[in-house]
Amino acid sequence: MSWATRLLLLALGLALFLPGIGARDLWNPDEPRYAEVAREMRERGDPFVPHLNGRLYAEKPPLHFWSIALVSRATGGVDEVATRLPSVAAAIATLFLLFGIARRLFDREVAWISVAVFATSAKILWQGRIGQIDMTLVALVTLAMFAFVRGLTERRDGFFRLFFVAAGLATLAKGPVGLLPPLLSIVAFAFAARRGDLLRRMRIPSGLAIWAAIVLAWLGPAILAAGREYFEIIVLKQNVGRYADPWHHFQPWYYYLTVIPADFFPWAFFLPGAIRIGWRRFLDGERLGYLFALAWVVVTLVFFSLSPGKRTVYILTMYPAMALLVGASFAEIRRSWPSLRGWLVAPAALLALLLTALPAAGYWLVRYRPERFTERLDERLRALEPMGPGLLPLLLALALALSAGALVALLGALRGSPRRTTAGLALGMGAAAVGACLWILPRFDAVKSVRPMAEALAARAAPDEPYAIYPRFDPPVVFYSRRFATEIEGEDALRAFAGAPGRRWLLIERDELTRLEPPLPMVEVARDSDRPDGYALLFAGPATVPAPGD
Repeated sequence: MSWATRLLLLALGLALFLPGIGARDLWNPDEPRYAEVAREMRERGDPFVPHLNGRLYAEKPPLHFWSIALVSRATGGVDEVATRLPSVAAAIATLFLLFGIARRLFDREVAWISVAVFATSAKILWQGRIGQIDMTLVALVTLAMFAFVRGLTERRDGFFRLFFVAAGLATLAKGPVGLLPPLLSIVAFAFAARRGDLLRRMRIPSGLAIWAAIVLAWLGPAILAAGREYFEIIVLKQNVGRYADPWHHFQPWYYYLTVIPADFFPWAFFLPGAIRIGWRRFLDGERLGYLFALAWVVVTLVFFSLSPGKRTVYILTMYPAMALLVGASFAEIRRSWPSLRGWLVAPAALLALLLTALPAAGYWLVRYRPERFTERLDERLRALEPMGPGLLPLLLALALALSAGALVALLGALRGSPRRTTAGLALGMGAAAVGACLWILPRFDAVKSVRPMAEALAARAAPDEPYAIYPRFDPPVVFYSRRFATEIEGEDALRAFAGAPGRRWLLIERDELTRLEPPLPMVEVARDSDRPDGYALLFAGPATVPAPGD
């Protein structure tokens, strides 16, 4: 890979994922939790056993928390930027790795198209700039697959060792899902391609020993420090139990087929054609790369579909493979033009219709047939009021960017240029995503962030005065107040806390406050924006209500 290519990939990644990462507060459910775990890990000086609110946190392995804590050394502390930079770095790293995979299995044209497809799919544009674990997992799984592809194409078996090293690191990020789907994908690929020699060259038993050594380098000291309970939660409950017998996120077996069109938007429109073209070319004996990408997608999809509990981020590790399929199919369409033109023109036309004609029709109906939409529109506009004036023109501008990109893509498709189709859609998606992150998402702090209430608490309550959160523990309050909360469960515990002697504080959701009868013996001193799940800050104690800073 030339330096010019490296610089272009880096510039693409920075332009897409870096702008606006510190422009908004940390939002539930995961960002403030992971940030607080990293902050406590750094303050405690304990890298092996994560803690949250001063208590053992056994839901996730520590690698992502290590990343946040490490970045915070450069940013001056755990903040919004430090929390999200690991995901930005992981997304950019995945672009490099995907380029390397595509170039080795296909060519540079496929590599560039695949990178553009991956980077500008809707789910990646979001996950690559938020403080969650999943982008780190994607990067490490892609690193494992990159190592395998190098071992396959260069016949250098040492790279197969690197596969298990990367899988070990991926396991430290999010558990055994960092090993099982990619390894099973390779096994399926080897059998389908009748390449049993690959499995022998990989020396899977010794590779698993490498993987286990990496995992145990953390898990062993963690269990010694935290005890058997930690092992039972982090290994048995959070991994084996979450997959085989989950307690939430129940979805039908076909769930992921219903979310891919939106999460892989707009490229999901080209995916059926990509799969068909790839399968036909593999049957013709032309490309093993198609089979590798298909195995990666199918095995990952089946693996997570078999579990009753499903979330959209679980299948994120197969997005590089879907991008690879689309990129390879675009190159094949160009080479076989016009025989395969329908697989490019029809999806591009449908996208142009959805992103241009339908919004225009919606505007016409609202403008000229308002009697059908006035009531519903007024309700939606009232919901947007806390986010400030001028939001609708900004949304319209982003919609126009998407529409312009879709029209450019359609013109490129009609002229037999998959590259122009890729460029049009990628530029439209990229511009809309960056614009939303800079000018739209920060406005949602007004309805999604609890930072103002946490800071109001910190300004009024002395460091040694207890506070509680009701009806459930809320990590952003702990993170932004920089003090631990008293954890209570149920109304009886709430009333016991409210009636206890001494000065104490309570953050309670306002709908819960109005429901309580009789009222709590506490005084309301502050409240946040007017929404049902907003908080009220209550105070009880022998003295008068303290002013901020007292």
